[in-house]
Amino acid sequence: MKKVVKEKWSSKTFSKLFLIFFIGCLIGWLYEEIFYFVDEGIIVNRGYLYGPYLPVYGVGALLIYLLLNRFKKQPILVFLLSFIITGIVEYLTGLWMWEVYHRRWWDYTGLFLNIDGYVCFRSLFTFAIASLALIYLVVPLIDKLIKKMGNNGSFALSLTIGTIMIIDLVLTLLFRY
Repeated sequence: MKKVVKEKWSSKTFSKLFLIFFIGCLIGWLYEEIFYFVDEGIIVNRGYLYGPYLPVYGVGALLIYLLLNRFKKQPILVFLLSFIITGIVEYLTGLWMWEVYHRRWWDYTGLFLNIDGYVCFRSLFTFAIASLALIYLVVPLIDKLIKKMGNNGSFALSLTIGTIMIIDLVLTLLFRY
C-alpha cells in the first residue's frame, strides 16, 4: 500500500500554491485577450484589475490543483470534475460580480447549454482542457522552477508578485470601481 505523504506548510508550499494561482491568473488573462481579439477584433483589458491577470482563473487553478491533483492518474476523472468545479467557480463569480457591481463581465446568453448567461458548454469544455494542462504540464513546470530557484528564491518571487497584485487591487478599489 502506497503511503500518502502530506506536504507540510512551508515557504515551498506557499510558493507552489501562489505560483499556481498567479500562472492561472496570467494564462486566464491571455486566454481572454486572445479569445476576444479573435471574436471581436479589439484588444481591451477585460480584467477586473489593472494588471495582466484575472484572479478568478487563479482561484479556479488553485481549486483544481487542491481538489484534483490526487486523481492525476485518472485524466478522464480530472477532466469531468474540472468541468463541474470550473462551472461552479465561473457561475458564482459572475453572480457575485452582478450583485456587487451590477455589471456582467461576460455573458454567454444564447450559447449552447448556458446557465443564466454565466456559464456555457464552450467555456466549461475549454476550462476542463486547461485543467488537464494545469495538472499535467504547468504544475510539473512550477515544481522544476521552485527546485531550480530554491525555496528562498521562489518565496521571494512569490512575495514580490503578490505585493504587486495587492497594490494593484488597492489601486483598483480606490480608483477604478
